Amino acid sequence: MINGLQAGDPEAFAKAYRRYQSTMLRVATRHASAATAEDITHEAWIAAISAIASFEARSSLKTWLCRIVTNKAFSTYRANRKEFPAGPDLEQLSDRACASQHTGSSIYLSEPERATQASRVRERIRIEMKNMNRDHANAILLKGMSPLTGSQVSDVLEISHGNLRVILHRARNELTALL
Repeated sequence: MINGLQAGDPEAFAKAYRRYQSTMLRVATRHASAATAEDITHEAWIAAISAIASFEARSSLKTWLCRIVTNKAFSTYRANRKEFPAGPDLEQLSDRACASQHTGSSIYLSEPERATQASRVRERIRIEMKNMNRDHANAILLKGMSPLTGSQVSDVLEISHGNLRVILHRARNELTALL
């Protein structure tokens, strides 16, 4: 199939599209709304077809396509100046950050005050993540925001599962130190 894609064969493209479109769309919907995910997926197909000649088969075609989708999703957010919402891991971190910054005082805050405080902490996390190592930030975002398993995140990032665990550990430590 790859040789056909590299040769520009429309049948090879149709076969690849049928095989990988749903997977690519699932990856995109983990990062964006359904409508935006479709646009991201279409842009990823265009990018993939444009770059297929440089595909070296160091990973599977599926992994390569999913990586393109992920990169397109990240660039779409950057282009629109939107930020990724805090995921579950970041929420836990922000709760700890709130408790450590305001020891004892958060117990007496009203619901709106707690919401404002949590919002400030999330904003600080977003700002600090921009200053983090990109690989670390991407690992936290993919693992914390999406329902992907660790091995699926490893495939998307094209690293081993053990390396992902090390990167996540370092990333959380880096983010904690920045806060």
